[in-house]
Amino acid sequence: MGLPVIDVVEMMSASHAAVPANVYPIQLQLIGTPIRVEIPRALGAELKTQGIIALIGRDFLQNCTLHYNGFTGSLTLSI
Repeated sequence: MGLPVIDVVEMMSASHAAVPANVYPIQLQLIGTPIRVEIPRALGAELKTQGIIALIGRDFLQNCTLHYNGFTGSLTLSI
């Protein structure tokens, strides 16, 4: 994406031990909404092979209300 790497940290997940991950400043935009959020430190990870575009972590979601309707498969995110 051509973003500047501002740091490198160790990232751990359910599928990986500690691996180096680049840190980028990003802007998160929820398509179809006027919502844009500046995020000064976001980790980069290879997720494309898993069919994932992005993961939104608890550090962002702690400022939101997320409602998931399992019956309809829909979700509502309020910031």
